[in-house]
Amino acid sequence: MRPVRLALALLVVAALAPGTFVHSPPKPKVRNPTVAIAPLTIEQGRFGPLVLDGGWTLHGFRNMFGGYSALVSLPDDRLMAASDTGRRLIFSRPDRRGPSPDLLWFGTASDTDKILADLESLTRDPESGTFWGAYEGTNSIRRFGPELDVQGTVEPALIANWGDNTGAEAFVRLSDGRFLAIEEDPESWGDEIHRAVVFEDDPVAGASGAPLRVIVPDGYSPVDMAVLDENRILVLLRRLVFAIPPAFDTAFAILDTDEIAPGNTVELRLIAETGDDIPKENYEGLAVTENSEGRHIWIISDDNMMRYQRTLLLRFRWDEPERFPQQKARK
Repeated sequence: MRPVRLALALLVVAALAPGTFVHSPPKPKVRNPTVAIAPLTIEQGRFGPLVLDGGWTLHGFRNMFGGYSALVSLPDDRLMAASDTGRRLIFSRPDRRGPSPDLLWFGTASDTDKILADLESLTRDPESGTFWGAYEGTNSIRRFGPELDVQGTVEPALIANWGDNTGAEAFVRLSDGRFLAIEEDPESWGDEIHRAVVFEDDPVAGASGAPLRVIVPDGYSPVDMAVLDENRILVLLRRLVFAIPPAFDTAFAILDTDEIAPGNTVELRLIAETGDDIPKENYEGLAVTENSEGRHIWIISDDNMMRYQRTLLLRFRWDEPERFPQQKARK
């Protein structure tokens, strides 16, 4: 690595690492955890099958708000964002009328260690209402009941040696009950192969898992996943742009669920890159909603608790003129 690039990389790492000296000082503590959601002026556009048709800026008090790295859809036109500081934000879709946002702890306020705070991905079973979250630090998976009561935590051996700050950034429960976790960083610098694990059932209940590999194209990293339909997963991708301050490229890919099998090497199919046509924030959370008006894709940005970054929510309409070709799995 050239010295200049190394210096920029170190600057990026320092800027993104929780608790480092470059973090902005926290705002004064307040008792009213109000969250405001305002429309964002944004130009509509098409990115493959995704049509950008809405955007909002979210504001809240710094000591409770921000750092959202996961997003899931809930009943009654609601979304839930979870932060890597151990908090959750439940809010009505901003294109709908609904109750005021609910900003609370994820788990309990006593969950102060990293395993119970640095939540990076979240998935939900729509039938039972059960949630599972993947945590960095000790690479753990935690299960929550429909009311977000803690039901158990496991540290799977298969992901134990994944990076402390680059673990199961993308984690999803498939429609058939299996679970898939993909490591954020590739196996080696500059490579496109990422380690992954498929669990045959609930890993917190002791279900067995097996390794596989996922090829992520063009230097992107997987940061979240959501079930698109019974046969496909939509994957949110992020790529660092070396600049001061750091910026990010965002893209989307498809993974076919029938290719997810022990020992396989599966290549993500890149379906959309947003380039400079959306604000270059750090989008880490992905959710899919569907109703009579069609299917929508939502992404939320992680502001890393930095004053120069924002918490944005973008809405894309899924408009698929034809099915994408199946990607190939390699053994």
